[in-house]
Amino acid sequence: MKNQKIKGLVFILGVLIVLTGCGSNTSDTEKAQEKEATGTHLFKAANGEIEVPNNPKRVVVRTYMGHVLALDVPVVGATEWDLASPFIDKKVLDKIKDVGVPMNAEEVLALEPDLIITDTEDEVASLEKIAPTVLLPYDTVRNINESVDLFGELLNRKTEAEAWKKSFKENADKERARLAEVNFPMDATVGLYELQDSKLFVFGSNFGRGGQVLTTGLGLKQQDNIQKVSDGDGWKELSLEALPDYAADFMFFTSYTANGTESAELTALKANPIWKTIPAVEKNQVIELPFEKMYYYDPIAIQAQLKLITDKLIETQK
Repeated sequence: MKNQKIKGLVFILGVLIVLTGCGSNTSDTEKAQEKEATGTHLFKAANGEIEVPNNPKRVVVRTYMGHVLALDVPVVGATEWDLASPFIDKKVLDKIKDVGVPMNAEEVLALEPDLIITDTEDEVASLEKIAPTVLLPYDTVRNINESVDLFGELLNRKTEAEAWKKSFKENADKERARLAEVNFPMDATVGLYELQDSKLFVFGSNFGRGGQVLTTGLGLKQQDNIQKVSDGDGWKELSLEALPDYAADFMFFTSYTANGTESAELTALKANPIWKTIPAVEKNQVIELPFEKMYYYDPIAIQAQLKLITDKLIETQK
């Protein structure tokens, strides 16, 4: 009888020890989760190592609004160009305040941000007095997957970043399959061109205009001289006489005018004898795209541009 009591006490003590250990583990887990949610981490930016929140709730951003929203992080303030994106739900945009260009410090302060992101060095001095401010120049990275990884690190959203890259690859694979169905020549070269009033430009693969869709997404290669531009400054102004040296098999063309209509310069370009002798023009392989949809290069825009560009490429094969 006595031995039975002792065994019973030992059993109860053992259970209490296990329960205490479980309680301690649960408490430690909760504390770790709380620290992760409310803590900070260091991020290496162009303006130094910045202590940024692990779980930002009120981000003000210039240029990179789509990058932040793509990783499910709330934005409370952005610029006019960000807010003009046709790819972001209007209900989301209506909750984001226009803070001006350059960003107005008073407007930003009133939004009580916990993180500010800008691509413009001149803004940093005034903004960093308000909240942790991260400077990321436009060409910090030159590949959409690397860009998403960078923001995954900055915003502590690495899981979301991996999910986006997986989704982008899957969508790109589907669009490549559509191109294969019409026997599109995947060894053809591509190029991005833009007329801004009277000035003609060629762009590399990471200056918006669908470059990341064509290269990283669809796996097409840039024309050799354009690849050099892409490896350098990312853009180059061209004379019309030099255009043939930068002409690709498939030429994607955007034009920007203040009123959104075709400019007299674009009409004149199309009538120029040099333009008419370019092989892509002769073969009807110049693809005009809307500037307001192709300017953006954030993850949300690029996902949407995938189908748009593939549709246009398929049309050239009919």
